[in-house]
Amino acid sequence: MILARLSRAVREQNWFAVALEFVIVIAGVVIGFQITAWNADRAAAERADILTARLIADLRAEQWRVEGNTIYYAQVSDNAQRTIDALEGRREVEDETLVIEAFRATQIFSFPVIRTTYEELVSTGTIDLISDEALMTAAVEYYESGQDDLSFQDRDRTYRHAFFRLSERALYDALADTCAEPRTLEIGDYHALSGILDFPCDIVGHDAAIAAMAERLRADDDLLPLLRQRAVETSIESNSQIYWQLMFERILPPREAG
Repeated sequence: MILARLSRAVREQNWFAVALEFVIVIAGVVIGFQITAWNADRAAAERADILTARLIADLRAEQWRVEGNTIYYAQVSDNAQRTIDALEGRREVEDETLVIEAFRATQIFSFPVIRTTYEELVSTGTIDLISDEALMTAAVEYYESGQDDLSFQDRDRTYRHAFFRLSERALYDALADTCAEPRTLEIGDYHALSGILDFPCDIVGHDAAIAAMAERLRADDDLLPLLRQRAVETSIESNSQIYWQLMFERILPPREAG
């Protein structure tokens, strides 16, 4: 249609019409490019909002995991120290208490680092979409620090395996079912963290196994050095989380109460 009008205007030497048609064509092209650019910008902004929200959600989960590490390993360390005190005669405890505390000293807070969004940002080269510089800088520091590499714990789990060697399977299963953290523990459940390991538990139907296990614990001279190491390494693990706790408080919106 435009080309037909332009051809007719040229034949008629209607230069005003020719100029007007050229202006219309150029304006159409410019507007088309502008609309395409607007759509691209809008799509990028929407993508940035989605990725930012996902990154914040991942870091929220990590904030909970760091809080869990702090509380959990403080309680593991306390259980290890109470076991040491009992074995060295500074505390008098029943066999069941000794076995439970020695078991709880073996425990591991096994929630892996949540890094899906960060890895997507890195692999797709879209880090620049995150306009919150403080948020992105903190995410890079946190994820690139290598959380597993920063752990102070014995990677060989020496005390844990020493406890396994002294245990009977049925008794250990009862301890795991009754005296460990709930298996239904969910990320973000702050209410469950305060007494995650320090809660009353009774082992029913294993009296003979408990007595035998307590006797083995008291007789094993190799256990005390491993317990001392466990008490110290988990105390360090707990206390070392403060840096990340403060970082999350600085970069993330305040948690909702409740």
